[in-house]
Amino acid sequence: MKNLNTVQDFLDHDSFILWVNQKEENRFWDDFVLEYPEKAEIFNEAIQLAKSLYEIEFDLNPNLNEHKIWKNIRLSMNEAKSARVWPTHLLKLAALFIVVLSAGLFAWVYQPTKSINYTDLVSSFEAKNKLIEVKNTETKPIMITLEDGSKIHLSKNSKISYPIHFEKESRTVFLSGEAFFDIAKNPKKPFFVYSNEIITKVLGTSFTIKAFEKDAHVTVSVKTGRVNVYNQRRINVNDPETKGIILIPNQKGIFNRETENLSKALVEMPLPLANIEIKNYNQSFDEVPVGQVINSLANLYGIKIIYHDEQLSKCVITTRFKNEPLHDKLDLICQLIGGNYKEVDAQIIIESKGCK
Repeated sequence: MKNLNTVQDFLDHDSFILWVNQKEENRFWDDFVLEYPEKAEIFNEAIQLAKSLYEIEFDLNPNLNEHKIWKNIRLSMNEAKSARVWPTHLLKLAALFIVVLSAGLFAWVYQPTKSINYTDLVSSFEAKNKLIEVKNTETKPIMITLEDGSKIHLSKNSKISYPIHFEKESRTVFLSGEAFFDIAKNPKKPFFVYSNEIITKVLGTSFTIKAFEKDAHVTVSVKTGRVNVYNQRRINVNDPETKGIILIPNQKGIFNRETENLSKALVEMPLPLANIEIKNYNQSFDEVPVGQVINSLANLYGIKIIYHDEQLSKCVITTRFKNEPLHDKLDLICQLIGGNYKEVDAQIIIESKGCK
């Protein structure tokens, strides 16, 4: 049996499909995780995808027997690998089973140019699980508490749909508009937010999503923890260029709906990290190397600040910081060393000719 390193490798084996969907006994697959524990994750993803493909095809062709159902799926998958374009009925799977597809099924998942919107996403999901929709017609945010203890602060003119009870392996909600999420941590059950063209995946963190359907951009801003943001049209974690971006505190992901480009930047007003004690916000420096001051700011905000250590080795400054915004602090440092700074890919780069 050939190497089993990807979801596709498993789906290429009829014995695996029969084992998953027809419950046929097979000692090899029964004992696979015991023999290859390092492949447990990809193995389980293949199982979920095999089940999902079967369910979609069965819904479309309920009169076919199991053999013909999988034959249809196999033909569609082979066509997809050749053309790199998914058949229409399998495209539904991309939105409906993003948890599985994020593991990487083929080289590309490409959806038609029709925009992905809240209404279509909700309709697709409701075929499997009833959703509750909440709309905020008030002027102030309203708070929603989910069954797992996660809290959503829904902004005005926004709406969100969520199930009464989450599925066994994931927690999924759908957003149109803006909301702040404070997600209960559960490593075994990731939390997914579908917001038009992008998907945000977290385990337990707090972040804000702004995804109004008429806006040119969709943004995800992280307050605490770490999130993964994906473009729904292209999902394959085996390809580094398509697996999306990872965001940490004080970073935001920006999806350009016209170009479909997904990038990251710093939030407008970076804040000290949540795990930093307030007493450490006030910083006093007396005749210290500027590099020490820069590194202190980088640690306080969790932001990478790049500078030329050798060029700034003779720069010594005296200053005091209190509650000023980060950009004001950077402006002061650059003024003292005759330099300037710029932001590139959620990082700060300080440029200076140095000090004499």
